Amino acid sequence: MRRRLIFFDPKTIDVKNLLDMSQAYVTSDAVDTKHTVEYKQTDDGAKEQGQLHQRLKLPPSSAEGKELIPPSLNHLADLSDEYTKENAEVPFFWHVPKSAGSTIKDMYSNCYGLVEASESGITEGHENDEVLQVVTLEDGWKFLNVDTTIPTGIERAARMKAVESDMLDLLVSPLPYEAVPKLLSSDHKGRFFTVFRDPIERVISIFYYLQKATHEPTYNPALANMTLEEYVFSDLAESNFITRCLIDKMEAPFVEEDFSVAREILRTKTLVGLLDEMEESVRRFDSYFEFGQPKNASCVEGYVKRGTNRHSHPGLPQSDSPVYQELLRKNHMDVRVYKYAVELFHEQASMFRN
Repeated sequence: MRRRLIFFDPKTIDVKNLLDMSQAYVTSDAVDTKHTVEYKQTDDGAKEQGQLHQRLKLPPSSAEGKELIPPSLNHLADLSDEYTKENAEVPFFWHVPKSAGSTIKDMYSNCYGLVEASESGITEGHENDEVLQVVTLEDGWKFLNVDTTIPTGIERAARMKAVESDMLDLLVSPLPYEAVPKLLSSDHKGRFFTVFRDPIERVISIFYYLQKATHEPTYNPALANMTLEEYVFSDLAESNFITRCLIDKMEAPFVEEDFSVAREILRTKTLVGLLDEMEESVRRFDSYFEFGQPKNASCVEGYVKRGTNRHSHPGLPQSDSPVYQELLRKNHMDVRVYKYAVELFHEQASMFRN
């Protein structure tokens, strides 16, 4: 089954708001240098280049003291509240493109037999159904006949009361600020979980993927003949996409509070998985949501080890190269958020010790 990925046009979300390099990079005892250490693959003589890995200094927030969690996410349950299958809460997987999202969706459909709401339920002629129902596709996978990956589909799913129907095992969407307020409620909250991938690897993967993915709605033929370097230094390059989607700030320049908002959403609302720790991430998802036993262990193992929708492409550029440094500059906030997600992943291990 071919899945559709959802991407935003990077020209509309960040590049025009990047801070001037001469003013943005700072040297400080308080800056985050861990990402530099993790990615440094050159000799000690390249340490001077490492300053470019340090995070950008952001302007001070003008809204100190306000609640950090956006009101639009009020119907996501807190991780501090106990989850049971009887509390009418639906697992909500935030699909981040090129971060094992297709793998998670396919695995829970195929190996666990879960009924999902994603984009697949409107295939095979179900996009105009007037009655909500579980449809079984040719491959035997089950879906609600709605599309929760685009705004119009989410509105249709809301009118059909997809979540209130109690037919649903797993809600999937890349658009939490559309899905949460329209599909969830105080009586039917969502439990948020996702898989994070290193942001530099993810942007490079997206570039090579979209060079050939002519079936994607966001396919841009201009990418087909570009080199990675041309892409990275162009206005087409993705820039802080994850953070902007997480905090619902697609265009305005960042302020320091934006990182605090992203961190609080992850800390209080999000069960974190990592692409680099897929086996452990899936184990945690299974345990937390009580998804039950898969039809066989080899089914899950196949998805964890081989994934879905993978594509081969050249590896990362050298960490002291202009291309790599530009990727860091354009994705400075995503690097900070990813670093915190990794820390949180290790902290959340205490939830699963038994």
